[in-house]
Amino acid sequence: MGPVLVLLSGLILALTWASFSPQIQHVWQTKDSRGISSAYLLFNLLCATEHVFLVGRSMALFWALTDIAPVSFSTLDWLNLAQVLAVWVCLNVFFAICLYYRRRRAPLTLTVYALFLLITLLPLGLDLTTDIFCPPNRPNCLLPQRDLITFLQIAHQMFVLPVITIILPILGFYKQAQLQRQQRQHPSTSTPDLNLLLARSRLFQSALFALLAFLWVFRFNHWFQPPPSTPDTPMVVATAAAAARADTRAPLSAQQLQLQLPSLSQFSEWWRCIGFMAVDDAIFAFGQGVLGCFSLLKASAATPAAASEASPRRDGSDDDDDDAERRPLLLAEEEVQTYLAEN
Repeated sequence: MGPVLVLLSGLILALTWASFSPQIQHVWQTKDSRGISSAYLLFNLLCATEHVFLVGRSMALFWALTDIAPVSFSTLDWLNLAQVLAVWVCLNVFFAICLYYRRRRAPLTLTVYALFLLITLLPLGLDLTTDIFCPPNRPNCLLPQRDLITFLQIAHQMFVLPVITIILPILGFYKQAQLQRQQRQHPSTSTPDLNLLLARSRLFQSALFALLAFLWVFRFNHWFQPPPSTPDTPMVVATAAAAARADTRAPLSAQQLQLQLPSLSQFSEWWRCIGFMAVDDAIFAFGQGVLGCFSLLKASAATPAAASEASPRRDGSDDDDDDAERRPLLLAEEEVQTYLAEN
């Protein structure tokens, strides 16, 4: 499955860039992002930043092992890192362009993101480029010997990870769905429905990230494989293989079968190490799919009368003058409604 997995990973990486391009393009063309919730933008970006921190730290430790163990980076390892970075970069671009075209600036959103960078990517960058986290009596120490960054990683895996990668993304999708519902009840007459423009790309992302979530189960598994055996251990390997074959011949009792099933603690350990990528991308896939379906249902429920009201009038210049006079009032009313929906 190795070459097939590498090929699929490369294809998904290319499609990830392609899936974000329409969303960025639509916001750039409409120059309006009032249909996008600030919580939806921020919480998904925080989740992607946490992914970069944990995966980057794990790969740095794995890189440190290459000097003392017969292991090396594979093409799949680099594709894994590229996939995490691609999602993070695309979400940063989408986050920046949405805030840029928002009439009501969000300093609190930027402040929260900046503070989160101080406890994730800034320590990671310092750890990779300097020896600032080494003990005073051991300069230029190895990465596993840097206690402070190791403590920070453990704190993230134990306490930060459940909040940033599960609770906040779900809350962000809820706030976005709430905003779309509010805009469905009070449709805009001056700007196009941005969420309707993003519906198909969101559905495409839903399918793409669902496949990605499934593949994450296999993409990191080789990190947990035992190291290759040395020439002085063939007898041990042969004995273990013979014992395994003997065990497979005997039927397992219900108690033995229950012992072989993964326990809750084992699942929790797997999730903290690598499983969070699969779970988080599954949440993102489900959320994007729900938002895309909401937008398409809104479009199908629109009446011809509403569509005719939104179309340009052609029956005289007086109507055009009235529309021009009312447009600032309509924009102000939509701005107030968007503010109330997000808060």
